[in-house]
Amino acid sequence: MIGGTGFIGLHLIRSLSGRNYDLTVLSPKNTDVIGKLGFAGSLKAVKGSVADYKCIEDNVKNKDVIINLAAIVNPDSHFEPYGDLEVNCIGQLNILEARKNVNPGSKYIFFGSRAQFGRVKKKDLPISEDSCQRPVSLYGIHKQAAENYCKLYKNAFNLNFVMLRMSIVYGPEIGGENKNNIINKFIRKALNSEEFYVNGYGRDIKDLIYIDDLVALIIKVIESKVDGGIFNVGSGERIRFIDIARNVVNECKSGSFKAVPFPEDLKKFELGSFYFDISKAKKAFGWEAKIKMKEGIKRMVGCCRNIRKK
Repeated sequence: MIGGTGFIGLHLIRSLSGRNYDLTVLSPKNTDVIGKLGFAGSLKAVKGSVADYKCIEDNVKNKDVIINLAAIVNPDSHFEPYGDLEVNCIGQLNILEARKNVNPGSKYIFFGSRAQFGRVKKKDLPISEDSCQRPVSLYGIHKQAAENYCKLYKNAFNLNFVMLRMSIVYGPEIGGENKNNIINKFIRKALNSEEFYVNGYGRDIKDLIYIDDLVALIIKVIESKVDGGIFNVGSGERIRFIDIARNVVNECKSGSFKAVPFPEDLKKFELGSFYFDISKAKKAFGWEAKIKMKEGIKRMVGCCRNIRKK
């Protein structure tokens, strides 16, 4: 697992515990947090970067499944272009080259983003796997490029891949604050009895997927015989942004929000209303998202309160 100490990676490691996997986790961050998960099984933690080809080659040898979770998920990544390029593009090429050179028979699972599609007209919703991609941020552009690298290596070297294009993933944090997740921000503000802002007057429709549902799908992909294809991943639940804010305040029983226009510096990169057609993933893997937004927020608020008590 590459990039295994991030939000999704830590939840996945915890869920894989006790399933008789020999797991190698590579991350540039401190890997001590993995030890706190109580992983039951063989686990090797390696400190290294996806941008280091030799490190990638050494650690993908003899692996049955390679999971690439490495990414710079930063709402300001359009102002930090080179770090995003290094992880999402150079890192992807390193993995593909290493697979070609030392492990062409491995299953490869890679993660894309709703950001690849840019702004979508309401008449074009829901977004299917074949919908046109017009990204409006460097993150979206780089994810689209990484997908195209996979397609090239598939055509040129017969290297299959499974790509999961994710909607907004949310849930309780394991390794610390998930500073880039808007719902986490709302909850922290509300629990502190503070006011938070809902951009765009909260009119946009969003597609959220709770982390447990995403992890359940990833495990199904790992254990499935399906070793190729691109799949959109969301919840199937369409929610107005302002209703997310209302649920946060109601569940926290504190705090407040104010519906405001988009800040000028974010307007150029905002995606607007967005939700996926997830029928392909449901059919291929026998999977369905189970946790609705109200339940997901309830779980997150409970976790945040428990952390504060410690």
